[in-house]
Amino acid sequence: MKRALIIILVLAVVGGATWFLYDRANREPAETVTAEGYTTQPAFVTSLDAGVTVTGNVVAERNQTVSFASSGTVVAVHVQQGDRVTKGQVLAELDTADLELAVTQAEAALAIQEANLARALTPATEEDIAAAEAAVASAEAQLADLQKGPSARDIEAARISVEQAKASLWGAQGSRDATVGNPMAGGGSKAQAEAAVSQAEWAVKQAELNQQRLWEKPSASSIAAAEAQIANTKASLARLLQGASDQEIAVLEAQIAQARISVESARSRLDDAILTAPADGVLATWNLRPGDLVSPAAPIGSLVDDSAYYVEVAIDETEIAQVQEGQQASISLDAFPEQELTGTVDRISLLGTSVQGLVNYTVRIAFDHDGLPVRPLMTGVISVVTQQRQDALVVPNRALRRDARGIYVEQLRGGMPVRVDVTTGIANDSYTEILSGLNEGDQVIVARPRGSLLESLGVPQ
Repeated sequence: MKRALIIILVLAVVGGATWFLYDRANREPAETVTAEGYTTQPAFVTSLDAGVTVTGNVVAERNQTVSFASSGTVVAVHVQQGDRVTKGQVLAELDTADLELAVTQAEAALAIQEANLARALTPATEEDIAAAEAAVASAEAQLADLQKGPSARDIEAARISVEQAKASLWGAQGSRDATVGNPMAGGGSKAQAEAAVSQAEWAVKQAELNQQRLWEKPSASSIAAAEAQIANTKASLARLLQGASDQEIAVLEAQIAQARISVESARSRLDDAILTAPADGVLATWNLRPGDLVSPAAPIGSLVDDSAYYVEVAIDETEIAQVQEGQQASISLDAFPEQELTGTVDRISLLGTSVQGLVNYTVRIAFDHDGLPVRPLMTGVISVVTQQRQDALVVPNRALRRDARGIYVEQLRGGMPVRVDVTTGIANDSYTEILSGLNEGDQVIVARPRGSLLESLGVPQ
């Protein structure tokens, strides 16, 4: 059984080697096995690309959070997760009753301020001026009357008021006496008669005080109040005649500007009650239902622009100097291994990141996904072409040797390997450019002879 397994393994190795040699025969000069058992291959001229190979992930060009700009209650939802939307498309709506009322109130306040300015700019009419002048004359007359004291008419009126109060008192007293002297009168009638007398007595005292007050000099506060009234009426008249001042107009215009801002703010809040798509894309996540309460800037979904992607890779500090913007790159995504995509180095981060002493720089590579159903975070292998040579003389990397004296290859001369020092140029994973030391067609050793493969595996002959 063990012998059979060994034979199967040998056949598998031989078969793999055969396929490898066949595949390489279609891409490069065929290798030759010499009589001495050495394997050689000629140096040949070809185009050579050298670069940096790394792994990276697909990133969507735009991946943004979707949220309302104001708070409120959701009344309508028009999309669901996975839907494709276009910029400006309505996604959801909030209840707008309070917001519409706020707009109406703000517009009314603006109208009032505009009316105030229009009134200030309108010249005074003759009727307004006449009324203002009459107010001034009335205020001046009141001050004059106050300063010259009571007139004969006022004195006579005060005397008559005193006499009338006394007559009322005498009548009340007579009525009271008659009621008290009447044995048939009740207690309530007597009390009411006494109250009437008391009230009449107070009326007499009030009339006498008013009569005395006529002869008193006006107080300083009374004169000051009358003078202030004159000043106010004159100021009102002057404003009517001169019109609104520049300062007053400036204040009114500022109030209008402030009211307009309030209107714009109220309308903006009303507009914010309608959530629209900020860009074209697919709703990768979406969590919203009618009746939900939302807050400003609270995420309710995410929008991914699936029309444009790029690959983001991290390149070691030892290789980043080779990478420049504009260099070509090939991309092989793990999800589509048979499809090779092309890209371009688009951006190189200035700042690196250090993780456990390893410094990497983020490089962005733009690419065309060629209609493939690419998704964010897909992994791939990216090869950035950092150098290119046309008509480069190359040998397989397997042919190169290195020691203290430098880099060399070996050639067969007289059946024996001979050292040939070479100067190398750029290289990739398979080939190295030879700048000096070889000519096109020179055979170089790529493998040395070994013992029988079956013997090395311990298979009895």
